[in-house]
Amino acid sequence: MNCLLFAIVSTWLGTACLLSGQSYNDYDQSPHDYWVAELEDPMSDLLKRVSEGETNLDEKPGITLVRRLLRELNVLESSQILVFSRTSLQRGAVSPVNPRAIYFNDDVYLGWMPNGRIEIASSDPEKGFIFYFQRELSEKKAPLFSRDRVCIQCHAGSATNFLPGPLGRSVFPDSKGRSLKSVDTFELISHEIPVHERWGGWYVTRAHKDLNHMGNSIAVKENGKLKLQRQNLSGGLADLFDVTNYPVSTSDIEALLVFDHQVRMQYVLLESTYKVRQALYDHKKSLDQENIDDLKSLIKEVTESVVSELLFKEEFPLGGKVVSGNGKGKFAEDFRSRGKADSKGRSLRDFDLKDRLFRYRCSYLIYSSSFMAFPEILKSSVINRIKEVLSLESVQSGYEYLQNQEKKAIFEILSETLPGF
Repeated sequence: MNCLLFAIVSTWLGTACLLSGQSYNDYDQSPHDYWVAELEDPMSDLLKRVSEGETNLDEKPGITLVRRLLRELNVLESSQILVFSRTSLQRGAVSPVNPRAIYFNDDVYLGWMPNGRIEIASSDPEKGFIFYFQRELSEKKAPLFSRDRVCIQCHAGSATNFLPGPLGRSVFPDSKGRSLKSVDTFELISHEIPVHERWGGWYVTRAHKDLNHMGNSIAVKENGKLKLQRQNLSGGLADLFDVTNYPVSTSDIEALLVFDHQVRMQYVLLESTYKVRQALYDHKKSLDQENIDDLKSLIKEVTESVVSELLFKEEFPLGGKVVSGNGKGKFAEDFRSRGKADSKGRSLRDFDLKDRLFRYRCSYLIYSSSFMAFPEILKSSVINRIKEVLSLESVQSGYEYLQNQEKKAIFEILSETLPGF
């Protein structure tokens, strides 16, 4: 596969080569042009429809407007997760009794808290996430939402390798939500992080009582060391604050687990697009066989990074006891219903929730607009590598955890549901 692929590259690019004058994460420079390129993200599409009179956003600021936006952007209310640590742009309005709600689908994140302004991160397939901020609540004449440059200071910082992407952290919050210390083992959340280091500063509902995590806890200092004290949520979140101020009364563990996976997966897809686009752009400027070899090496490296993330290669085991009770939560049902099922009814959104997140370990984000917008040379390489890993005739190093039955199921699902597979 690689020889044929790279022969095509060499023919296509001629004797082009890589230049090192610009880094791939200079997102505001060509060929990325983050600030000047025409946008194709869901929020910009919505604002265009509003400006053309196809729809309106006339609801009063607050929960009514939030619900309208969720409908327009096709985001589930049940995806709500609640963070009470003061680690966001409007940190002054966030507290354990007024947590910030985050709602999400595959392409959009919407953040809001009562008496706060709405923040939206909306994915453009090629540029990454575009950030929008609601006007001041007292303002009536300015546009309801405008593209924001303040958010990018954190969302294109070290955690995302200076590329515009989503964020999530786990911290040790005090009784007012202030972060006393962050969990520094990992700078960006993912399915690779041990569960006992996740969700510090977040509320977690529907979790099994024996699951060891940092959620629902306040940090205190004892003998100079930080200790977490778990709050009693036997009566639900209503014991802590007025849940009627929010669209739903939950912050379900299934949504948090999906959020953890999705944020990291989206970062990998974004970084891969930027790396390869920059390399192809630089290739057109020079004629050197050595740099053609560099491109081959880069495609191989990026391909392995994407495939290992898509196939949950480094997923941390969940431990068997994840969800309380036997019934499915609303988010789990809603999320599953959005999957692309094969002729046997199987979907990459089928949960496992025992020792791992999903039953079939290939990320549903393989269907995302971000993956579909990959440079063709990279997308072809990734698909071919996945086929190698899923082959029943061999076991690829590092992928021994995928047994033949699961490999066969994933291959069949992708064959029926992923165009070009």
